[in-house]
Amino acid sequence: MKSDFFKEGFFDWQSVKRKRIRDKQKYNEKLYWGDFTREYVDESVLPNWAIGPFDKHDQPVFEPSKEAWDVGHISGGVHNGSIIKHQGYMYYIYRGEMPHELVTSEEDSSPIEVVTDYICDIGVARSLDGINFERVAGPLFRNGDDEDYSFEDVNCVKYDDTFYLFCNRWNFHEPLNTKESGVVVSTSKDLIEWSRPKLVFGDSNQIHRNACVVQSPDNEAVKINGKFVMYLNNFIIAYSSDLVNWTSNVSKHRWPGGEGCFALSNHRGDDIVLFTGGHHSGHFYAIGEVLFSHADVTKPITWLERPVLKADQRSYENGYDYLNPKNLVSNWRDTVFFTGMTMKNEKWMMYYGGSEYYTCLAMSKVKKDVSK
Repeated sequence: MKSDFFKEGFFDWQSVKRKRIRDKQKYNEKLYWGDFTREYVDESVLPNWAIGPFDKHDQPVFEPSKEAWDVGHISGGVHNGSIIKHQGYMYYIYRGEMPHELVTSEEDSSPIEVVTDYICDIGVARSLDGINFERVAGPLFRNGDDEDYSFEDVNCVKYDDTFYLFCNRWNFHEPLNTKESGVVVSTSKDLIEWSRPKLVFGDSNQIHRNACVVQSPDNEAVKINGKFVMYLNNFIIAYSSDLVNWTSNVSKHRWPGGEGCFALSNHRGDDIVLFTGGHHSGHFYAIGEVLFSHADVTKPITWLERPVLKADQRSYENGYDYLNPKNLVSNWRDTVFFTGMTMKNEKWMMYYGGSEYYTCLAMSKVKKDVSK
């Protein structure tokens, strides 16, 4: 299985000129099929191990605000966050985008072309029902010596009395410098006040991005064979005894569907379900699932041949305002991605990004039969 989706830790679209972006993202079997079967697949039937099917809430549940720091801009809003239940609330720790601050030309020397015209930080919102959110903290990290970085794509877990936040930190002028860019970790006791983010893989010679720490349905970090486990880009898997210090290796095994979104376990025996996000059976960005086991966290057992969640004809999954579908808010179309999910009231609640602009909600009933 080839690994043509990644290039030194980055995606193919990140080296595309900005003016070509919207023309590039749409359903395209040739460009975005990936290593999935082309035989007929009955998408209405999921195997017992899979999570789903998912039903989408009828509109986004969180959006940029003109009155807040995360006002957003064309193609960037509030998305790619983690959801954590705490003291009766559902906390959403999310990526918020600001107006352009790090604008560079298309002739800039950075290997990343399209991302150098935005900047992100992390915010916190909370909700009683998981649908109506209020902002309670943020921006968290862009201050002092960290002011020039962009912080993105949150993966948050809890263990004992501490919350651990992992996200990507980017210096867009040195995105390949592992001492500047990659996964960082921050800790908190209350989800409001967070420690200064610390680079996790600064001694590596390879960019590490989009951490997915294996967690339970209640978002507790899960120890597997005595270690915490993290899935990352380019088939990297990392291990830790304390959730702060990690060592990583590249798996000799391969699986399709892009990079990890979320890693779930302790819901069905020794199963680990790694949700993936990326090019999938013709879709520009869709959500897939790969099955692993505690017996060997590096080796996939099987995967879904079709996405469990994909963009449909909804305006807000194809770049347009959900209230005014003629109003363009994002160049990303056919695009859904997520980094946060929890279980509440016997339902899986997945908080996914629509067009990299809105936070949306998809839900699935928890299967009663959890036996193998």
